[in-house]
Amino acid sequence: MDTTLLAQVDIEELPPEVVDSLPDDVVQKLKDGVLDAIPDDIVDSLPASIQDKIPDGLLEAASSNPTFTKVLLAIGVLAVLGFIVGVIKSAVRWMIYSAIVGVAAWYFFFQQ
Repeated sequence: MDTTLLAQVDIEELPPEVVDSLPDDVVQKLKDGVLDAIPDDIVDSLPASIQDKIPDGLLEAASSNPTFTKVLLAIGVLAVLGFIVGVIKSAVRWMIYSAIVGVAAWYFFFQQ
């Protein structure tokens, strides 16, 4: 669910018409700090005259910044690749260690 971000704006700073148009549960969650954004479906259901009174900064969605999304995607991909490389390196080290111990055990076993 997309949300409209409330960028450091208190709900009391919104025009009274906007607050009156929002559902009571959304207003209460915003006051309690449970929500930090107005869901887009709620904003879309408001009349156009009310939507126009919401400041532009409050309608900016996180997905509206494609560069930030690409940076987060790149960081996520690199983190997953780093994890996979780390697991593979650890497994290879363990296989080499096990092979050395196995060869030494067979060598000492057949020496007797």
